Amino acid sequence: MNKQQKEQVEHWLANAEYNCAYENLHSWLKDNPDDADLNYSLASTCDPQGKEKEAYPYYEKAIKLGLGNEDLKGAYLGLGSTYRTLGMYEESKATFEAGLAKFPTHYALKVFYAMTLYNLKEYEQAMALLLTCLTETTKDEEILAYQKAISFYSGRLNEVWD
Repeated sequence: MNKQQKEQVEHWLANAEYNCAYENLHSWLKDNPDDADLNYSLASTCDPQGKEKEAYPYYEKAIKLGLGNEDLKGAYLGLGSTYRTLGMYEESKATFEAGLAKFPTHYALKVFYAMTLYNLKEYEQAMALLLTCLTETTKDEEILAYQKAISFYSGRLNEVWD
């Protein structure tokens, strides 16, 4: 994707002009089907329109073709989330795990991964992950006052002390 196309897509997405972005991206992809940025942008345009079934192959292709780090983070998040909303929980879990292997401190990936863990009935792991994200990112003084306790209990949610 050239600079002008990228700016135009950013404008359309920022202004919720999804149909315009969608139509133009489809047209541009006909001439450049192996452009990772075009594939990622089209996937990102499909999602807010409720076209998740159409979005995920474009996310997959964009990741396979190679993206810069910021877009790659977004592609992992978008693909994992799209899989989750389609009920493809195992695919979602694998996608988030691959994304977190590359970006282990990306908290949005962790939060969306926790949602998938919830869908897979891995409640304890999901809750522990969310609590860890909370204690590592919050600026809320009342939560910070209990940061050690929350961190301690996050991995012991099913333990009972006598």
